[in-house]
Amino acid sequence: MSRKVNEAFFEYYVQLDKLCCDKFGITEKGATEYITRLNNARFAPARDEVLPKLVKYRNLRNSLAHDEGAMISSTDITKQDAKWVKDFVRALDKKRDPLSLYLRKAQRHQRLRKLRRVLIIAFLVIAAVAAGVITFLVLK
Repeated sequence: MSRKVNEAFFEYYVQLDKLCCDKFGITEKGATEYITRLNNARFAPARDEVLPKLVKYRNLRNSLAHDEGAMISSTDITKQDAKWVKDFVRALDKKRDPLSLYLRKAQRHQRLRKLRRVLIIAFLVIAAVAAGVITFLVLK
């Protein structure tokens, strides 16, 4: 039973790593890159819940990949662990993971800042033109 769970977990983790590699345009260690970026994104939603799990699962994956006989004998991985990675892969694929949500929110914030800047400049231009017109009419 544990071998089957370990293999399922490992496959889901490989999918996670590949998706992360594609997301960041790199060829290896995509999950590690995701962890690094999520670690730096202090205000990402669910960051405090997701980050420790990703680190834990990366360590478990490394154990399965590098420790002799771990795929057969390791009992550290549960069905819930495999399911969590599978669900995270799905969320990552649909861009509903914490980092994607954070980046989307940051881009929205940046667009709003630009829009505010344009509106302020437009208001100042209109005010300057109005002041010029009033001055012209008063001096006339």
